[in-house]
Amino acid sequence: MEVVDVGSWFWLILLFAIPIVNIIAIIVIACGNGNRNVVNLCRAYLLWFVVGVVLVVAFSLIGALFGG
Repeated sequence: MEVVDVGSWFWLILLFAIPIVNIIAIIVIACGNGNRNVVNLCRAYLLWFVVGVVLVVAFSLIGALFGG
């Protein structure tokens, strides 16, 4: 397995900091067959994204129903 160098991590983190582009890039990389470390990182980012969306929807519904 190929080691991912610091420069690659730097550019990936910078890419992930750009709104909208980050979600598209993460999905593309997570579905790809590149370096396993990078693919697993993107899958973890996707998992956190899904958890965040579920929490936002849940709290929004609770707030709408009980908060007024």
